[in-house]
Amino acid sequence: MELSVIIPTYNRASLVSRVVRAFLEEGSFRGDSQGEGIDFEVIVVDDGSSDDTAERLRAIQDPRLRLLHQPNQKLAAARNRGLQEARGAYVLFNDDDIIPEPGFLRAHLEAHRLYPGSAIVSRVRVPDGVARTPFQRYWQARLHAGTDPLKPGQVLGKGGFWSASISFSRRDLPDRPFGEFPAYGWEEHELGLRLWRQGVRPRFWPKAQAWHHDPVSLEGMLEKWRSMGRMAWKFYATHKSLEVALWTGIHPLSLWLKRWLYPWNRAERLLADRFWEEQEGASSKYRFLLEAAYTRGLIEGRRA
Repeated sequence: MELSVIIPTYNRASLVSRVVRAFLEEGSFRGDSQGEGIDFEVIVVDDGSSDDTAERLRAIQDPRLRLLHQPNQKLAAARNRGLQEARGAYVLFNDDDIIPEPGFLRAHLEAHRLYPGSAIVSRVRVPDGVARTPFQRYWQARLHAGTDPLKPGQVLGKGGFWSASISFSRRDLPDRPFGEFPAYGWEEHELGLRLWRQGVRPRFWPKAQAWHHDPVSLEGMLEKWRSMGRMAWKFYATHKSLEVALWTGIHPLSLWLKRWLYPWNRAERLLADRFWEEQEGASSKYRFLLEAAYTRGLIEGRRA
């Protein structure tokens, strides 16, 4: 088998079913419009959902779809479980809100043939229909500005293992690639650092384009960044080095600077009255809030 698509999911029945159907439309064992078909499977790991995820996915009658169930163990465990069951020579980890465009799987396989020993990072964009609030439009612009200048095949650096949608050669991955982080943040970077050290490079491949259909909120993103700050300490505990201390911001000088630049009491004032969101300069305030949330998490993680 050429490729295994692994999709962890938790209580997102409507979105994950759209994602699965989009992948199943990507190719066929019998052939597709672009020539010979792709031999692939889609593995959905239901991480203890309490909604109708299982019922919706069981209604999709396709032999390429495999549905696994486990008690809620968080994202890393779900990804690892999917990999244990994968039969493909290549493995694509894809979040349950990332919907691929036609030709997506073929583009990943093409990139692996061109760049053996690499991790292939998808181009993920936010649809205009999802970017409705001021913060969603800011997040859309931020994401696009970070990827639009990148060239096909460009190496992204140690922090470029973006696991929202990324593929690997199976032989490059350990049996349980993702470390058990108890909350959101840094697990993909921890894996990425290990892979980087063994010579695997993340390469951006814009032909593999997908759309992020999660309508993010400022409150939700602040909680994620705060969690990332807390989890930075676990990343550092796993890879104790000056490089990781500076990368995460937990180095004493870095943390002192962050506390001075991004005080949480100022963030609270901005959140208390959000009139500024419709004014010029809102982007800089959003950036401040995210950094302040991360710094708050760093401080909490140090005290834990």
